[in-house]
Parts: sequence; C-alpha cells; structure tokens
Amino acid sequence: MAGCGWFDNVSETSAENGEDLQEYGLDLHDFSYTNQSNEVVSNEDLEGEYTLVNMIFSRCPTVCNLMTPNMSQLQKDLATEDIDANLVSFTVDPEYDSPEVLKEYGDHYEADYSNWDFLTGYSLGEVEEFAESTFHSVVAPAADDEDIVHSTDIFLVDENSQVIQRYDGLDVDTEPILEDLRRLTESE
Repeated sequence: MAGCGWFDNVSETSAENGEDLQEYGLDLHDFSYTNQSNEVVSNEDLEGEYTLVNMIFSRCPTVCNLMTPNMSQLQKDLATEDIDANLVSFTVDPEYDSPEVLKEYGDHYEADYSNWDFLTGYSLGEVEEFAESTFHSVVAPAADDEDIVHSTDIFLVDENSQVIQRYDGLDVDTEPILEDLRRLTESE
C-alpha cells in the first residue's frame, strides 16, 4: 500500500476531520507545470482559493484506482454544495503521463476540468522533491518497478498557500472534507 512518509514518524494530532497540519508550517511550494489540456498551471493560479491536492499516476495498479474515483465524487459533492475549491492531481509518473494520457485518465473518471487539473511536465526527481518539501511525503519507485510509492492523502491548501489539513484519499466519505470547507468558507 502506498502512502508512507514523514508524518508517519511523528505523533499524530488527529483533528475531528482528517488531520490538522497547521502546526507543521507547510506551504505549497512554487511550481509551474502542464495540465491535461497542455496549459501551464502554477501555484500563483491557486492563490486566494482553497485547493485539494493528491498524487496519482495513470498506470497505478493499486491505490489510484480508489483515490481518483473518490476525488471525482468529491468534485461532484463540492458542486452540489456550491463550495468553491480547486482540485489538483500531480502525477508521480511524469515520464509516461503526458497531458494526453492524463486527459484520457481524467475523462475515464468523469473529471470536470473547470476546477480540476491533472499536472505533469516535470521529472521524477522534481516531483519527489516537491512531495517531500511541500507535503513531507515520499514519492519513490517501488521495488517491483510496477508501482510508485506515493501518498494516498488528499491535502487541503488554504487561500494563503498553507497546507492545513490532510484526509485519507482512500476513504469514500467526502463529508469531513465538505464540513471543513463549509466552516472555512463561511468564516470569511
């Protein structure tokens, strides 16, 4: 199962919904990558809005086939609740996952690209560094060469680019995420 990382080595302070990450002082690092439509998306495009981020890859033989449908359901639930948030999925297999491959992948899961970007256009080393520096999580090829170890979490990034919460991306219950976003957007 993918999803090992730095947070597994610290005593967890679980919040009622997911895990509160604010005490760690994590922020969404600068990036400028290519989405499924061959458009450049950067961290600056997300500033001022809430963003839900995960790591996936199209050839994933295990967890991504659970995580991506959960993100798709989350996108539908956000629309139903009229909660404005972006979704961003970073591929951990950038050598294979071209914009065209990611478009086909997103289409398979009925992604609405108006607020969901699937990003590529970097090296494996760059995404390894990005995952570590931004989310303190691991991206690494698995021993069997079929899989890539990566986080199975969905990270909530606030309007100031701070990584404030993480949720289990394998959990089909979107309510904790919706509840947190309702609370955060209503308090503004």
